[in-house]
Amino acid sequence: MAQAVGLDIGTSAVRAAQISMGRGGSASLTSFGQVALPAGAVVDGEIRDQGAVSDAVAQLWKRVKIRSKRAVVGVANQRVVVRQVDLPYLEEKEFRNSLQFQVADHIPMPAESAELDYQILDDYTTQAGDHMMRVLLIAAATEMIDTFVSTLGTAGIEVTGIDLTPFAVARAVSPAARGEVGIAGAEAIVDVGAGVTNIIIHHNGEAKFVRILLIGGDEITNALADGLRVSYEEAEAMKLDLGRGVGSAEAQRLLAQRVDALVNEIRGSLDYYISQEESEAVTSIILTGGGSLTPGLIPQLEQTLRSQVQRATPLSELKWSKSGLTEEQVGHVDPIAAAAVGLAMGVAGK
Repeated sequence: MAQAVGLDIGTSAVRAAQISMGRGGSASLTSFGQVALPAGAVVDGEIRDQGAVSDAVAQLWKRVKIRSKRAVVGVANQRVVVRQVDLPYLEEKEFRNSLQFQVADHIPMPAESAELDYQILDDYTTQAGDHMMRVLLIAAATEMIDTFVSTLGTAGIEVTGIDLTPFAVARAVSPAARGEVGIAGAEAIVDVGAGVTNIIIHHNGEAKFVRILLIGGDEITNALADGLRVSYEEAEAMKLDLGRGVGSAEAQRLLAQRVDALVNEIRGSLDYYISQEESEAVTSIILTGGGSLTPGLIPQLEQTLRSQVQRATPLSELKWSKSGLTEEQVGHVDPIAAAAVGLAMGVAGK
């Protein structure tokens, strides 16, 4: 039975999921846990306080009792670039060997200072007879990746792989992204975290568009804290109360204002994708992440996008009886588990 551990380093917490794959491809969640991070330890998806993150990861491994000291980690920040580019056709081996030179003009960082990966989406012939290839290019700053690896190494964890968090989330929440079912049109998956919102649009598992937004649920909490002159903790509690219809008119106004800002950012990304030549109609929208619980977000998204928004339940598709979680805990964990679960699934299923 193949097992793997996925580690999600978020703005507010580190989360780990251990997945086992049984015969027939059935997946089981055998461990899941999280440990809160102090404010400022991770900012905009980048590690700023290596000591605090390392301590939290070490504590997480002790708390959850994960035996394996090997993990796949996800990254999503402004030092990661995902672009679809068209290049002259090359056999894959030749393209891989010359990747750094092929993509140098397509990324906003020196190719020699980046970790590069790619997916070949298509090859085609232009009207002029040129044989071309369409490639999804992923570039991540080497320095940033090294910080993740060294931080986890200090915690005693060996990084066995780096995955793009939006890819992992899609894998966890969408049967179509996993290739288990086929759907007409494109599917948008929106993962709203505390400080980062990941958007991926795919067609039956083939990524078409990825955007990483530096906005999330914390923007709303901070707006409440600043506007009402209360602490962050009090503002977070107020946000929960507003979801139950309890709160002042000013709190409701501040919440609605920031929800509108978040929805407009998401809509802008989807509009940009739709405006691209050869884009497909978005026929399905899935929402996940801790920030997805923000009061009013789903109704506002549905109204603005004029489409139904489905809340993701990644754990409902897993066997979790051996995870040590109760049914109530599974309900609380579901919105925040997708990244860690998807990271582990990407390895355990191989």
